Amino acid sequence: MKIKTLKGKMLLGFAVMILILAGVVGWSIYNFESLSNAINDILVENYRSIKASDSMVESIERQDSALLLLLRTSEEQGQEIFRRNEKEFYTWLARAEDNITIDGEGTILEKINEKYFSFVSKFDQFYNADENQRWEIYNQELLPLFNEIKTDIRELRELNRQAMVDAQGDANSRANQAIIYTIGLALLVTAFSLIFAFYLTKQILRPIKELEKGIKEVAARNFQRKVEVASEDEIGVLADEFNEMISKLKEYEKLNVKKLLMEKEKSEAVVNNLSSPLIVTDKDHKIVLINETAKELFSLREDVLGTHFLEVIKAEEIFEYIKNPEAKEEKTFLLKKNDKKRHYRISTKQVIDEDEEYQFTVTLLEDITRLKEIDNMKSDFVSTVSHEFRTPLTSMNMGLNMVINEDTGELNEEQKELLEAAYEDVERLTELVNDLLDLSKIESGKIEMEFDKVDVNDIIEKTLNPFHKQAEEKEIELKFKQSEDNVFAYADPSKISWVISNLIGNALRYADEGKIEVDAEIKGRRVLVSVADNGPGIPKEYQSKIFEKFVRAGSDKEEKSGTGLGLAIAKEIITAHNGRIWVDSEEGEGSTFSFYIPRYGYQEENNE
Repeated sequence: MKIKTLKGKMLLGFAVMILILAGVVGWSIYNFESLSNAINDILVENYRSIKASDSMVESIERQDSALLLLLRTSEEQGQEIFRRNEKEFYTWLARAEDNITIDGEGTILEKINEKYFSFVSKFDQFYNADENQRWEIYNQELLPLFNEIKTDIRELRELNRQAMVDAQGDANSRANQAIIYTIGLALLVTAFSLIFAFYLTKQILRPIKELEKGIKEVAARNFQRKVEVASEDEIGVLADEFNEMISKLKEYEKLNVKKLLMEKEKSEAVVNNLSSPLIVTDKDHKIVLINETAKELFSLREDVLGTHFLEVIKAEEIFEYIKNPEAKEEKTFLLKKNDKKRHYRISTKQVIDEDEEYQFTVTLLEDITRLKEIDNMKSDFVSTVSHEFRTPLTSMNMGLNMVINEDTGELNEEQKELLEAAYEDVERLTELVNDLLDLSKIESGKIEMEFDKVDVNDIIEKTLNPFHKQAEEKEIELKFKQSEDNVFAYADPSKISWVISNLIGNALRYADEGKIEVDAEIKGRRVLVSVADNGPGIPKEYQSKIFEKFVRAGSDKEEKSGTGLGLAIAKEIITAHNGRIWVDSEEGEGSTFSFYIPRYGYQEENNE
């Protein structure tokens, strides 16, 4: 009979069903065996309870013998036997209580526990009585309890024994019956499926193979060959549609080639006319596009497309940014162009396709030499002005201090308030000038760094000392959570102490209660230091700016002291150590300021 529909030709579907059915059968057999094993496990548990019962009977019988011994002979020997078997009895009772597996077992164990406790309690009364009273206590109280406990233990043993018999019989019967039924059904279905599959195999494979050949030709971009299928079923219809698709693909191919060539020429023209160097690399870090400006910067003469970045451009720091652009902060590089040193700011972007798969990375180097020169001019200007301000501010500070202390004559209250306000402003200006001078020195590289092997734990402990009193006054717990010993870094101890002091001071300034935790730990080649508080937190819009000059975060920043230069100076100090500083914060949940510096023995030379 000729079958014209795929409904009767789904050989593959039947084959899959056979495999599934075989898997289900195997799974069923496995579970039935597991059921039997589980019941056997229960029987093991019952056996343990029986073993515990026998041991408890043996222990209490020895205790009874000890009582009889105390009635007749040595008291010390009888007491020792009684106490030793008391411990033995409680040991087996505990094992029985840990092994409750059937209904009623817990109730019996509770009764045994209660009665045995009474039995042991009566022993002290028995032991302290005279000979006549001992016989009375033994016959009227201890002996009846002894018999009741033995009866309860035998009941426990019988309960477990009967459970073993019932469970074993029921489990074996069900497991054997299920296995027989499952095997029979599996054999029947498998035989039927194989016969039916063999009959229909030839009916469906022939047109599918023809269609498969046609698809391979199209995949190889051969649009000339058409699929010849004589079948009248759905596969024949599919073959006709496939041939129609090939005809349309030939037309689209001609149009697309022209468009691609135009777009390629347009993209290359745009890239080559960029004034900034641009490099595009694929997921293997091979160069797929580079403009003329980049070739000139890195002195590339030959064609470098398809070559690994580091093979032709010896710039490992730039390559680190290309490998992981999202994890890097903004940084400038000093490169030579036409024998002149120029500053470049790197910008990298990973391109992801619609399936969120990585395609390539675009790297742009922006020439900021002029901006760097302007920034240096600005720093020099600020340094000069700050230096000129220092002398008059010092004189003003001394003069106001003398007037406020009434060294030049008595003041009324109004005059004193005005002079104190002026004195506070002079103090604030002096602090600002000092911070500006420090920042200018660091930025210009004029400040000297005395690098050495330093114990970071020791620096933290010494830095914390002046802050404990201030923390106590604000009811804040200041804690050094030391993670490990011997945390050595390669750093300038005074500068690192200044950074930690600034971070703790900021935390105390903005927090009104709670706790501040300082931690230091080794992270590979680096030492990580963190200062965490549970203060008000930092708004998201400020977190990327707080390390800039004159930026202070918080809705109540006008009420807080500070010049807004502390974190900027801290960043410059950490950068001078070849390190990095950052903040993690959520509003209302506190902030954690962290920085890392080189671990001693792994230090690298500072980058210029």
